[in-house]
Amino acid sequence: MYQKILVPYDSSKQSEKAVDHAVSIARIVGDKSKCQVILLYVIAEYPVSPFVDRPVRSPKSGEVVTLSRYVREIYDMMIESATGLLNKKKEEVMKASGVDMRTEVTAGNVATSIVEFAQKEKVDLIIMGNTGLSGISKLKTLGSVSRSVSERSPCPVMIIH
Repeated sequence: MYQKILVPYDSSKQSEKAVDHAVSIARIVGDKSKCQVILLYVIAEYPVSPFVDRPVRSPKSGEVVTLSRYVREIYDMMIESATGLLNKKKEEVMKASGVDMRTEVTAGNVATSIVEFAQKEKVDLIIMGNTGLSGISKLKTLGSVSRSVSERSPCPVMIIH
């Protein structure tokens, strides 16, 4: 059945529900050692043009650095924060359920990173949250990330509302 379940996680209400569903499915599989839930945090990456690479003060050291280095330091801090968030969630879930979990943090285009990770890891199922209300119409809709992942995924995608 499912041996690897990927859950893109960002601590939102929908991603919390997605983790709960993944754990439920992993428990149904029976042998916990045969099903692994992978929590993936994707940090959206924004390119910095070399034409605006000017001096700024470092958030870590306070020294003057290039804008490119400043942005890299910010990403390093976000990766550190995301790793802590994922490890905390992993410990909480493993303690409560005993389900095998692993965590990963990456940076890039969010939807593309999720699809590429699923392909590389040969994931059997992606479980992810949708977005909330959108626009003036206040109709429930899929977010651009969940829509893009569901359209391009190499495996089934379960979208949690």
